[in-house]
Amino acid sequence: MLDKVPQPADAADFAEQLRAYIQVTLHQPVRFTHWLGATGLPVFLSHRYDFLTGSISRQPCLFAVDRGTINVTPTEVSKHLVHIERVFDGIVIYAAQRLSADRRARLIANNVSFVIPGNQLYIPQLALDLREYFRARPKRRQDQFSPVAQALLFYHLLSLPQPAKALQVSYSTMSIWRAYEELKQLDLVKISKRGRANWINLIAEPRQLLDMAGPYLRAPARSRKHVGTGSVSAGIMQAGESALAALTDLSPPSLPVYAVHYKEWGNVIAESNLTLVKHDEDAKSVMELWHYDPKILANAGIVDRLSLYAQFRNHSDERIAKAAEDLLEQISW
Repeated sequence: MLDKVPQPADAADFAEQLRAYIQVTLHQPVRFTHWLGATGLPVFLSHRYDFLTGSISRQPCLFAVDRGTINVTPTEVSKHLVHIERVFDGIVIYAAQRLSADRRARLIANNVSFVIPGNQLYIPQLALDLREYFRARPKRRQDQFSPVAQALLFYHLLSLPQPAKALQVSYSTMSIWRAYEELKQLDLVKISKRGRANWINLIAEPRQLLDMAGPYLRAPARSRKHVGTGSVSAGIMQAGESALAALTDLSPPSLPVYAVHYKEWGNVIAESNLTLVKHDEDAKSVMELWHYDPKILANAGIVDRLSLYAQFRNHSDERIAKAAEDLLEQISW
């Protein structure tokens, strides 16, 4: 049996989720209108579904939005769409708030076009099978931000321009959209619609929002490498204790510290002829491999203050932890 699909409290909210998901996934604007042809359907179908019509790639499409009032099998959904296709000259697509992976697989086996906003879009008539990682509804809130969500939040808190465009160097549009949804789920931002554009609003002042985000902050560095010979190429950001010393009264470390995105590490080694050593006494510098690209938020060759704060705020050395707190006083909130 298909999962029972709860109807959203406001059908307009689901229509907007559907429109936004299709637009972001297919990179083309989509507009919906309510379909007036439902009067030509059997009564059980007009009671079962809401109908939205629009076009994708200039093909007329009708979305049969499941109200979820009665459990039906994938085979029955297929038969429902056949009925609807008799009175609609175009592609009929089943839409629901959420379905298990097993149910979605059975719809595909029945060659049923469907869309689950945020999870999967399958329209074989348009040769589209765009599957996203299935986002299970969490039983509890996550322990840490995903890397892209943290970078995105810091971008907003630092009041930098056009965060989505800046992050598209390292992340897909869908990854950025999922990060916004993550921040929304944690009650840190609101997402609203104005015309055709999505507007992101912080739910509190930036300094207060950082405190609210505190439990979910992650240290940006996932690992550290001790570098022996080789010169660090231009464009590598000063990071770690070196950056902290450059921005506060803290004394600089014995070894300079730099940061790169972990995905760039192989290229950095090759371009700079770096060699790694096992012991810090043999090292000439330290390279941090970050979860997200430090260049996204960096300024004047130094990684951003919020990432440094996330890295050192709970440091066992009180001087370093105090320096991390001092960074916050330098930010124009």
